[in-house]
Amino acid sequence: MMNKYYKEQAPKWTNDTMLEHDLMFGDDSDSSLSCNLLEEMTNSLWTVNYFYNFESFYRIEKTGNPIIGVDMAFTKKVRCFDNHLSQQYYNSPHNPYCFNLNVYKGINADKNYYKKYPFSTLMLLMAYYDIPLPKTQIGKEIILAVDSSFIGHFSDKPHFKKIHTDWLEDLGFGELVDILDQRNKPYFYNLQEYYGLNSKIRINEEGYLESNINFEAIRPHLEWKIGLPDDQFKLIKRCKRGYIDVTENRLPENIISLAYTSKKNASFTYNPKEES
Repeated sequence: MMNKYYKEQAPKWTNDTMLEHDLMFGDDSDSSLSCNLLEEMTNSLWTVNYFYNFESFYRIEKTGNPIIGVDMAFTKKVRCFDNHLSQQYYNSPHNPYCFNLNVYKGINADKNYYKKYPFSTLMLLMAYYDIPLPKTQIGKEIILAVDSSFIGHFSDKPHFKKIHTDWLEDLGFGELVDILDQRNKPYFYNLQEYYGLNSKIRINEEGYLESNINFEAIRPHLEWKIGLPDDQFKLIKRCKRGYIDVTENRLPENIISLAYTSKKNASFTYNPKEES
């Protein structure tokens, strides 16, 4: 079970599982499997209606329902589940509608980047909503392969491995240490390749999502329905993606989503229409 402290910090909307919400699908396996899980556990009261590829926004239909971004770090007051590091300094502003364990643990890019949450949004959701790990070993290994959640365990620096293990304990998934001990990094890289877990999700010219993620092969090992939405999406907003060295440049003020990819670097999406 997830550490009680983190559950107590979660925004109130995370418990609104009996109210209709529109989920926003991202461009990778972490977001897609997470959205699939949220749809299943809410009996489709939370259902995919948006797609965000970190450059543009797409929508199936206009509903007026609250939006939840899944595996994305929005900077404004938008509901989202996020596993990224979104604060440069301990007192940097953050989105109060975002569920992010790094914020609750006081982790920022400037002082303690390497202590950040090292797992997927999928594992975050499973821990928060008390979703059991898959029954089979391969199922557990797939969970660890998503978003390269296994890497920290194989660090040649003992303190990094300890950080990884401590986070597993915080999530209530300490049993995964035994699974990791039985394998090595090449094994998990092979899993990622076999299941296409690092493949991107694309939107084609007709507005349908496509990917080389092997959902059919993954499906027997997880205990919820997985796959891409069958619906057609329509473009509603174009944005631009940027990367910056924050030690040499200032971030623009018109940022939509933001994640620190290292102590010095950030990846973000911004609205070019607001540029001065």
